[in-house]
Parts: sequence; structure tokens; C-alpha cells
Amino acid sequence: MTTQFIGVTFPSSFQWHNEEVDVVNSVTAQINNNFPNSKNLLINSTWLGPQFDNGEYEKLLRLTTSKIDNVFLLSSIDPMFLNAEQVDNILNLLKNPVLYKIGHFDGTEYEFNFHAAKILPKHFKIYSTDEVVMQDAKHIFLCYNRKPREHRVNLVKKLIDHNLKKHGVITLGENRKIYSKTDKNKLHLSLNEDMSQYSTWTNQIDTFGDIPDDLHSLGNLIIWQNHFLTVVSETEFLPWDNTYVSEKTWKPIIGLRPFLINGQSKIYKWLRDRGFKTFNHYFNGIELEDAKEFEIHGSIISVIKYLTTLEKTEIIAMYNNMLPDLKYNRDRFFEFAIEQQYKINHIFEVTHVQ
Repeated sequence: MTTQFIGVTFPSSFQWHNEEVDVVNSVTAQINNNFPNSKNLLINSTWLGPQFDNGEYEKLLRLTTSKIDNVFLLSSIDPMFLNAEQVDNILNLLKNPVLYKIGHFDGTEYEFNFHAAKILPKHFKIYSTDEVVMQDAKHIFLCYNRKPREHRVNLVKKLIDHNLKKHGVITLGENRKIYSKTDKNKLHLSLNEDMSQYSTWTNQIDTFGDIPDDLHSLGNLIIWQNHFLTVVSETEFLPWDNTYVSEKTWKPIIGLRPFLINGQSKIYKWLRDRGFKTFNHYFNGIELEDAKEFEIHGSIISVIKYLTTLEKTEIIAMYNNMLPDLKYNRDRFFEFAIEQQYKINHIFEVTHVQ
């Protein structure tokens, strides 16, 4: 039987449209091949939920008249917007079909990382080691933020309140109420860069003021070469949401930098479980691994404060000590990317006979 599809993909005018469509087509073909005698439904979670006005969620809720055997829930280009209760409600309406979670889901054998597989190997700028290795520790940290999500705004405010802005490079896109619970936030930090050098997708780059929509590079190389620690401003923050690792986390790994995550603290273990090195042990005594959501910003502040007590020569020595692991991480990323592409194209390793 042909697999029924509900959902939308990024429009053709958006970056990564083709890559998302490739994943949807690959998953659809594999479902058809592995479940040929079942009534199958593929749900793409991109912009799916009652908060969106595209009609796909309502269409899904109307599928109550016929039995569905298998539901395949796909999360790739973006985190899933449906919560667990909404998913359970959908399954009940569909008379409890078998659920397969594919992509960015915890605890599933069908998990893969979209950005490592489809985006960075294809689009990311290629750098030599000499271009990205730290040349000087002029900036203790780098913290780029474009969309002013609440957890990003809160960290930036704390960095400023603790008088740490002078020790790093910080950006923050101008406020949009969709990302913040208040429209009173007037904080906006920019490097006044020429956005056109970072993206040709002009319909997107000016959405949050003069913060480049820089998805495929490390940004200004002079800044990159002269900073020590990257503070990754990930998309997801709350620990109960599925682990979501985007291009933001892969950037310091490709760019040979230690990193801290302003996001889900479980990402550190997620990375190590997949063969990557993390660097939290260099900051012994500061809780990062098991930090609760209300502790994460304090932990990041503590690390940066500790680094401000060191001489520049000590930071350089620390970096040189890390360098073998940093180079290992970069090599491991490109291995991992191949593994993720294979997983996308071979989701069901065991043939399902029905």
C-alpha cells in the first residue's frame, strides 16, 4: 500500500528545503518497501501542532474513520513541536497503531542526526587546521545568538550582569515576542557585519536585525582564531524534550574549540555516547553534566569566571593540551556524518514480513 503523508516541509525558498524533502522521500520509500501490506501513515513534525495555521494538525485529527496499522513520526530539520500528550491523543484517535519514532527522538533505534548527515558535509565551509586553530586567547569566550529565545536572552543578561561581556564576543538578535514571553526586552547586540557575506537567502537574514543567518561557516575568522571557548546557543533547552543537536553544536567541533552548551545538559553524554570528547573535566568542581535547567546559566558563568582568573599563557597551555582531542573530534564528526547518512537510508535494517 502507498504510505499516506501528513505534514509540511520547509518551503522551497528556505534553506535546507531540498535536504528535508530528500529525507521524507527516503523514509517514505523505505516504509513502502518494509511494510508493503500495511496501512501506513507518515507524519512529518515540521511546524505540526495546533499553534500553526497550515491545517495539517487538524487534518491529522480528522483521520478517525479508518484503521491505521503503523504511524511513523519523523523529526528531522526542526525539533518536534507536539508534546507527549498530543502524540498519545493522536494514537488513540487512530485506534492505537504501532508507533515508530524516526529522527530526533530519545531512546529509539531509528534515531539519526539530520544536521550531521545532510547539512554540514554538503554546505559547510571547508577550513584548514591553520585557519581555525586558536592563534591567541584575546577573547575568553564566544557566544553567538541570533533568534532571541528565552534561554539565550537570560544567559546574555547574566553575562552582562556579571561584567563578563568585556572578556568575550556576544551577539543577540533583536527581540521578537514569538521567542520571548515579554516584548519588553530591548537587548540587542550586534557586530555590525555585512550580512550578505554569510547568506544568499535574503528573505531570512534580516529577520532579527543585523545578525547574519550564518548556518554554514564559523563567522568572522579573526574572531574565531582569537577565542578560546565556544558557548553553544542550542535550540532546545528543557531536559524533558527530545535531545536536539543542531549545526550550532557541530560548529566548535569542526572549528577545533572546547564548548559549553546553553541548552540541554544531556547533550554532553549524547555526544560521548557517539564517540566524541567533551571538556567539562577541565572545569573540575563546576557542575555541567547534571545541571538542572535553572542551574545551567550559573554553571556557564562559573566556568567563564574561572577562566578570567587565569593568565593568557595558562589558557593557551590548556588549549594546546586539548588540541589532540579537538582534532579527534573534528575527524570523528566526518565519520559520524557518514554513519548518519547511512542510517537515514537504512532505517529498517531488519525486514518486516507482513
